Amino acid sequence: MAFVTMGPMLKRAQAARYGIAAFNMIDYNSARSIIEGAADLQAPIIVQVSVKTIKHWGYKPIATWVRMMAEDVDVPVALHLDHCSDADVIRRCIDAGWSSVMFDGSSLPFAENKARSEEIYAMTEAAGVGLEAEIGAIGGVEDDKFVAEDSAILADYDECLAFVKNMPNLAVFAPAIGTAHGFYKGQPKIAYGLLEKITAAIPIPIALHGGTGLSQEQFDRCIAAGCAKVNISTMHKHRFIEGFIAVRTEKPKLEEPLPFITGQYEAMKKDVLDMIRAFGSAGKAAHAAGREG
Repeated sequence: MAFVTMGPMLKRAQAARYGIAAFNMIDYNSARSIIEGAADLQAPIIVQVSVKTIKHWGYKPIATWVRMMAEDVDVPVALHLDHCSDADVIRRCIDAGWSSVMFDGSSLPFAENKARSEEIYAMTEAAGVGLEAEIGAIGGVEDDKFVAEDSAILADYDECLAFVKNMPNLAVFAPAIGTAHGFYKGQPKIAYGLLEKITAAIPIPIALHGGTGLSQEQFDRCIAAGCAKVNISTMHKHRFIEGFIAVRTEKPKLEEPLPFITGQYEAMKKDVLDMIRAFGSAGKAAHAAGREG
């Protein structure tokens, strides 16, 4: 059951009202902290990869790392391409073995975003791969994409209905609801009413982007309203750096690299464990895989 596409497990998570953590990996050590952290808590997990990270490490190495580690654990693991507007990159990820991908056409006019999303949907359906699609403008920085938080645009309810109409098997839908990528400059203004209205009308799991910096209460309300996939990227990247710095600070003369790698792993894994518990997915591996009931 280890390596899966994310659609079915997100549907189960949404129905039971828990969130599945989606962490953006950085390297092998980072992916290991994500998957082994999930295994320790018997939680389903999504390993996300940015286009920038793929261009650094390569398609096949990343797919090999994640698949290999997934085979050694008894929890569902999905490998997901995060925020991508390039159909060629999406195709290459599918060919390399990704189980899920995202097409982000949110910067395009609605009609063009819808048309291109449907084209990618046809590609993923033929390949048996899950698709995430997005509308509205989510603020903050993600990979090389920047949207000023005051320029972020909430998804339009009627457009949401029209957008997913021809994509009934969409694995997850990401409408902008007021969250932002990166660290928040102020208190995020989440449009809970819009989220609830969307989930009441659309039987597709919702992705919560911009999870770094949200409070437990905000996570709880979003997950209760139907957000089944919760993205964490910025926090994980900071733990990667902080884990290294902590070892250097404690042992400034240390020249052996492995303790630094271990420090990074432990810092990132603690973050993974904390978020899994916060999203209510600890102990849900069998449920997410459809092995219960």
